[in-house]
Amino acid sequence: MLSLLMLLLLGVIVFLLVPSPIEPAKWSVPIAPSLQEPGPWQKNNKLSSAQLVTDAPQSPEFITFDKEGQLYTGDSDGKIYKVAFDAEGNPQKAQVFADTKGTPNGLKFDVNGNLIVTDIKKGLLSINPSGSIEVLADQVDGKPIYLANELDIAKDGSIYFSDTSNYGRVTFREIAENKPHGRLLKYDPMTKQTTVLLEGLYFANGVALSSEEDYVLVAESYHYQLTRYWLKGPKKGTSDIFASNLAGFPDNITRDDQGRFWVGIFTTRISFVDQMHRNPWLAGTMAKLPESLLSGASAPAKHGLVAEFSPQGELTGSWHDPIGSVYGVTTAVNHNGYLYIGTAPGGSQGVHRVLLTK
Repeated sequence: MLSLLMLLLLGVIVFLLVPSPIEPAKWSVPIAPSLQEPGPWQKNNKLSSAQLVTDAPQSPEFITFDKEGQLYTGDSDGKIYKVAFDAEGNPQKAQVFADTKGTPNGLKFDVNGNLIVTDIKKGLLSINPSGSIEVLADQVDGKPIYLANELDIAKDGSIYFSDTSNYGRVTFREIAENKPHGRLLKYDPMTKQTTVLLEGLYFANGVALSSEEDYVLVAESYHYQLTRYWLKGPKKGTSDIFASNLAGFPDNITRDDQGRFWVGIFTTRISFVDQMHRNPWLAGTMAKLPESLLSGASAPAKHGLVAEFSPQGELTGSWHDPIGSVYGVTTAVNHNGYLYIGTAPGGSQGVHRVLLTK
């Protein structure tokens, strides 16, 4: 027994002395908003009545609709599904529309009826109505697009999309490091050129244009904020914070017909992660552990959450499922009287929707 204890003690000492693979940056994280106190973040049951639309995509990261009102969503295995609705609005069986052989996240139709896709393994893609796939961009400035994530398309056809991180994958180590590795990119369909608009983003994620297209938003998941990049006006070419200190990790952003922004919150705040940001030694120590042991530390809480913002950046409401029938929310889309909900691996499975109350 004594020998075993000595061996364990030696192992701990060696573990502590081994240099960390990262040099974490300290961040004085703001206290997370309360979900209990009265206010726009207060917990409710608005998402708890969500009904399953289709379970064909297990992880429907993003959701979009074509001109006929058919739903399109991708899955983590590369397949993109199409779901039609009958005259009463009931969903029909999902059909496979295309297979990128990658991981399609963002999806949006352009004016020509092509489905533009950000695929985290393949880059920026265009899929024509027959399902044929073309790579629009997989490099920028001679370097790879590491993790194409989400997008929005302007009226002139310009595509704004996020390159989440030069890590090229989602890893707990990047959370612990607390350094910005993400970018906001723009693809010009006329010149077929991709440019970098904004660098130094903390896990660049969801992207959405304002209704006037005078600015574009990009979610910085690991800093709980939405950043605004100005496209027009006196602030053109500059950025500022649109919304900060969110109650969780913001994922995708969509804009409805009223100009409001809907933000999927993949998980509510993780107290241990906030503690790491305040204590770089703790973060560096945790980064020494095998990634397989850390996956549970960043798994989504079983609490569905969507945030609703005005065009001015005011939080006007939040939608919750505290019982966790829907959780790991990535996307919320306001369409035809319903709020459609998408999720990512680690969350609940399938596309859900809930009636929007007036």
